[in-house]
Amino acid sequence: MPAMKTSKIKSIYKKEMLDLFRDKKTLIMMVLVPLLLYPLIMVVALLVSTAVTETIQSGSYTVAIAEEEGITYDKDTLVSFIEESEENQSYTLEIIECDDPATMLQEEELDTYVTVGMGEEKLTFQVHYLSSVTNSTAASDMLMDKLKLYREQMSKNQLTELGLDAEYLMKPVELTWDDRSSKEESVGSILGQILPFLLITSILMGALYPSIDTTTGEKERGTLETLLTLPVRNEELIMGKFLAVATVSVVSALLNLVSMAFMGIFLSEMINASTEGSMSIDLAGFIPAIIIVILCVIAFALFISAITMCVTTFAKSFKEANNYTTPLLLVVMLTGYIGFIPNIELTPLMAAIPVVNICLLIGNLLVFKYNLSLILIVLVSNVAYAALAVMALSKIYNSEDVLFGESGISLQIFTSRKDLKKGGVPNFSDAALVAAVSMLLLLYAGTLLQLKFPFLGVLWTQLLIIAVPVFAAWYTKKDFKQTFSLKVPKPTGILGAVLLEVGTFLSVTMLSAALTYIWPQDAASVNENFMLMLDGVGFVPALLVIALAPAICEEALFRGYFLAAAKKKFKPWTAILIVAAMFGIYHMSLIKFFTTGLLGIALCYAAYKSGSIALSCLMHFINNAFSVVVLYYGEDVEQLLPILFKEDLLVSDVLIVLAISIVCISAGAFLIRRKPAPKKTAQNK
Repeated sequence: MPAMKTSKIKSIYKKEMLDLFRDKKTLIMMVLVPLLLYPLIMVVALLVSTAVTETIQSGSYTVAIAEEEGITYDKDTLVSFIEESEENQSYTLEIIECDDPATMLQEEELDTYVTVGMGEEKLTFQVHYLSSVTNSTAASDMLMDKLKLYREQMSKNQLTELGLDAEYLMKPVELTWDDRSSKEESVGSILGQILPFLLITSILMGALYPSIDTTTGEKERGTLETLLTLPVRNEELIMGKFLAVATVSVVSALLNLVSMAFMGIFLSEMINASTEGSMSIDLAGFIPAIIIVILCVIAFALFISAITMCVTTFAKSFKEANNYTTPLLLVVMLTGYIGFIPNIELTPLMAAIPVVNICLLIGNLLVFKYNLSLILIVLVSNVAYAALAVMALSKIYNSEDVLFGESGISLQIFTSRKDLKKGGVPNFSDAALVAAVSMLLLLYAGTLLQLKFPFLGVLWTQLLIIAVPVFAAWYTKKDFKQTFSLKVPKPTGILGAVLLEVGTFLSVTMLSAALTYIWPQDAASVNENFMLMLDGVGFVPALLVIALAPAICEEALFRGYFLAAAKKKFKPWTAILIVAAMFGIYHMSLIKFFTTGLLGIALCYAAYKSGSIALSCLMHFINNAFSVVVLYYGEDVEQLLPILFKEDLLVSDVLIVLAISIVCISAGAFLIRRKPAPKKTAQNK
């Protein structure tokens, strides 16, 4: 493939930048919003929160005292203690008399009240409040503080009456705090929760409009056809557009960063002035962190720009593009909340997860934790993901069906059944919806069923899973034979499926052993759940529910309905990988995503090449059946195949297993795709 010409990319880039900056909306979103709106929002939010806090802390609240029958205590002392104002106390608690404090509290005529009762040997105070009412919650906290002080005073008085040193007996140990974190680290810890979320949101918002304009906008204006007729390769066209979108996204993010920096300096000076320098912060210490944050912003902007362009390319109008980008916006924003979750550390694995890596890295940098290897993983992974997304975008632009076809999403499931024609296989939009509904059923209904009925719940879950694609195929009048690949396999295909499963199983076993070292807890939880589910269940029922039921139901969904739709839309291996990835996600386990994903590739290959779902069903059954056999007859299996049960495999063991795996996979794949020799005719003779 000839190399891309920089001059052509530069020309496309200039053209896109001119188009973007001609539109005042771009300038408003890129310049005015970050420079004016965000500081305004932060200042207003700060002022409002300060005003609300001051109002609560300086408010006047009504309190009542209810007493159980037969209680004797010094009520006057308690009332005076509650109503008495302490030093630096700005709020007031007013005791009122009422016959039915519970009703008054419920009607919000009373903020809180305390019930005085008698326990086994001492008084009891129970504070009643409404957690749904702010004033009631605040008043109850204040009342509880007063009651704690009252209890402490009672203890002091009783000890003093006995002639003892009350202060020493109640506080025999002096407790003090010593925060060894610097002021900069404390401030950085707070910023590390807020700043990543604001940055990724601003980067995404900065990339959305340019992405829509450079892709969907070209279609609406009717200029895409003209662009494609220019003496410019699609790769050069895509790169020019991508760089333009990335530039706008980066500039928008940097302006946001500058705006937040000025806001931080302003707040820092305000704090210094109000505390006479006792809370001064050395802002220069954040300069190295800010420089690395800028690099992170650029790398993440490249990734987000490429992803948004991939999404918006499928849209045919601005309205449709906005609908398509809404899920992306939600996913990115929800993932960005990881910065607010405590005790999540940046590990090599986390450093390779998009969005998560940027949020955690920025949080680390702002508390001056510099780990060069993790920084490189974050930067390189984001650039790599961006490159993959650009490659995918280039493939999309090579598809006339995507660029000029009808709307990318066409759900026949929502069409009246009488308007549908018989025959054919489902489209990919319907298949994606069916897969999503099936996974939701697995997550909610399946979880509830398996919690209540650990073993039979698995069977009911499988029946729900097969019901969804069968109903969808019936409602949309699809050809069941084509949709579910209902074809009798050849004997050679059956032998090939067995060999392919043996080889795949060995590879999956080696992969699982490697992943167990990385995620030992995940592997242990999977095995523990499996053992609990089959506790007290016989071998034959376990074989039917754990091996046979998934081999039929899951295959009908993935290698039947979903693969039929994917084959119709994508190239063979693309379809196989998509279905395998969905199969891995379906199992909802990090370690199983990779192992079942690899198994899914083999199952898809068998079903695709043979045209018969029976082969993938057979392979699926063998795979699950072996796990059941190991659980019930583990010692016998270990004697036959000791190498699979070794905790510490030698390099020679791994090489032997992989060699057998490769041979079996190659032989199985050959037999599955082998076509029978044509019969000789009289003319050929």
